Amino acid sequence: MAFETKNETTIISRVPPKRILVVDDSPDVAEAMHDMLVALGHQVELAADGREALAVYKPGKFDLVITDYAMPRMNGVELSETIKRRSPQQLVMMVTAFTFTIAAYDGRPLPVDCILRKPFHPKELNDTLTRMFGPGEQPRPLMARSASV
Repeated sequence: MAFETKNETTIISRVPPKRILVVDDSPDVAEAMHDMLVALGHQVELAADGREALAVYKPGKFDLVITDYAMPRMNGVELSETIKRRSPQQLVMMVTAFTFTIAAYDGRPLPVDCILRKPFHPKELNDTLTRMFGPGEQPRPLMARSASV
């Protein structure tokens, strides 16, 4: 599958289709991510916040959870901690404009596999997915974060 950007750059997915849960309290951001991911061939489900995400999350249902950091009622770190307790192997990507804030998150390691800094270009999202999943079917957690933290 491919995604066309506004400047007519074609981005081709090198990742086989995945089931992805996108969690973001901004409807515009959630829809934009949905559209990018669907154009790249992925199945996407949306949740407006952490509590809604936990209501639909089941271990094994999603190949990847993409969550925003700053959300009401439950932030992305709290959501990621809860998901990782339920399913330690679940891949979680955090997208955020607050990379410096979460880098100092009470000194504990973050319960995410990578961080993608907002705003990002569709190619950056696709490249991050490629690094996470590689060319084959087996997911590969990232050792380094996508954003500088």
